[in-house]
Order: sequence, then structure tokens, then C-alpha cells
Amino acid sequence: MINRVNIMKTKIEETIHTIINQFHRKTHNFFNEHEFHNYCYHVFYSKKEFSKQYVTLDGKKTNILHPEYPTLKRFRRDKICIDPKGVRARYDMAILNPEFIQKNTFEKIRGRDISLFEEKDFTSPNLIAAIEFKFIIKHSPKFKHEIKCDLFKLSMVDEVMFKYMLVFANTKEREIDYFREIDSDTGIKIAYVCVYEEGGRKKREVRQIPEVWV
Repeated sequence: MINRVNIMKTKIEETIHTIINQFHRKTHNFFNEHEFHNYCYHVFYSKKEFSKQYVTLDGKKTNILHPEYPTLKRFRRDKICIDPKGVRARYDMAILNPEFIQKNTFEKIRGRDISLFEEKDFTSPNLIAAIEFKFIIKHSPKFKHEIKCDLFKLSMVDEVMFKYMLVFANTKEREIDYFREIDSDTGIKIAYVCVYEEGGRKKREVRQIPEVWV
């Protein structure tokens, strides 16, 4: 189990590195965040580790990579807090633990019916990783709030082993420091990637928190 998890962690971060390099090469391929999410899913799914299928307890096959996967806890985005009366959030991309798939029914691993989850599931490593993406073509304070929401969500969930926040921007005009007030000791790996033109030449800046990890 430990060896498998470490291999998966390495493959995840290698794939993130690939996405960063491809973004540098093809910065203007993406018109909006949804399109960028689709591309990131494609890059992950093209790796055999993330497209391999596993059999659920009730005999259904599925892979471990899923976009818009629901959290177990409920949140409020306006106040950035946990709220039992709030809504279940979603991870932009989740990589499920193969053991979670193999030991549970298809309906449970889909995550839609919260009544199928027991209290122990809230702290069980059901997900190898959860990844949040932001794609910025025009800097705005709204992204600072959205990034804070996503970072809070990741910091408050215990069913995820490895947590990533990836922010990509294709402009430096009116750039904002989205991470100035962020605690670097949250267990979340953050990368801010800005590719821009200066003097007719393409440049890239990569900021990583809490340290260089990709």
C-alpha cells in the first residue's frame, strides 16, 4: 500500500510538471477555465496509472480519475467555512484510492449519496489526491476569494492523502499576489504558473509553496 501510494504521488507530480511545460509551450490554446480543466483531465487520463480500471465490490469496473468529485463535508463559499447546512463542494479533479474502489459498491464510490458513508469514511484515505485548478486570463480580486475557498476546502478534508492547488495565468497585467496571506503549513502543495510576453519574448514564472516540489 505504502509503495503504491508513493509511486502514485510521483506520477501525479510528474504529470503536473508536464502540464506546466505544455502550458508554457501552448499558452493561448485555452479560452476559458473549463477548456483548461478538460486539457488537464486529458493529460492525466493519457497516463496508464490514471486510466487503469478497478472492480468495485459489486462487480462494476471504473477508473480512479474523476473530475468534479464531491466532498464529504459541507461548506459555504461566501463565508469560507464548514457548515452542516451548506452544500457539498467538489474537487476539480480527484484520484480515488484503488482500495476504496475495490472495497465498496459503485454507488458509494460515486460519492453522490452521503447516507452510504459512515463516520470513519470522513478520515479514511479514500482519495489518493485532490487537485484544484484556476486558469486566469484577466487578474481579478474575485480569484483571490475563489482560491481562498479552495485552499480552505482542501485544508479541512481528511479523506484525501495528497492535496494540490494549481493556478495558471497567461498575463502579468495587473497581477495580484493571491498567496500573500496563505499559511504555508497546510499540507497543500501550491504552484502558481504565469506565462507572459515581455519585449516580444515569452517568459515563465513559477512560484511554489511551501517549497520547490515540481
